[in-house]
Amino acid sequence: MTELRLCKDCKWYKKDWFEHLTGGGDRFDMCRNPVVSENLVTGKIKDRFCDMMRLKWGKCGPEGKYFEPKRTS
Repeated sequence: MTELRLCKDCKWYKKDWFEHLTGGGDRFDMCRNPVVSENLVTGKIKDRFCDMMRLKWGKCGPEGKYFEPKRTS
């Protein structure tokens, strides 16, 4: 059985707390992984929406190609 790779368990995941607290859900949660969000011209990190990165045509894809587990204490 394969491991389910959820964005919320990835070290690059950033929750949009405002949306969660105001009932907007998780649609604005961001991926900060430099592989999927770095501008190759300027080197600046541009956050990408998690749900877009996990689509079939997104850089991470449904399989979570760039998933890295969060460190646990």
